[in-house]
Amino acid sequence: MKRTLLVGVFFFGVVFGFVAESKADVNPDQVYGMLCALCHGADGQPTKQGKQFGSPDFTDANWQNSKTDDQLLQSMVKGTDNPNYRPTKDMIEELLGVSVDVSIFVPKVRNFGPK
Repeated sequence: MKRTLLVGVFFFGVVFGFVAESKADVNPDQVYGMLCALCHGADGQPTKQGKQFGSPDFTDANWQNSKTDDQLLQSMVKGTDNPNYRPTKDMIEELLGVSVDVSIFVPKVRNFGPK
């Protein structure tokens, strides 16, 4: 299932012409929509697949309050204890072929929280 997901994501990126040449070319909204939203949902609430994989609900105030920005960053770089979660940094580097400072995604995740 993971392989199918990765192939689908790669195909989506190719079809829509997303090619990142450098760190500066990485748009967090675009990358989130292409990669992260498949499990975490476009609105920050996990998709059906995301629920099966154990993805958290980014809109949940309790979840948001339980994580520091550094914890979010570390999960994106090193992963979590969830075996279904692949570190964001690794996935972007493999699929898009560019090294990225994943700290640009922390505000994106925070913006899903209650205002």
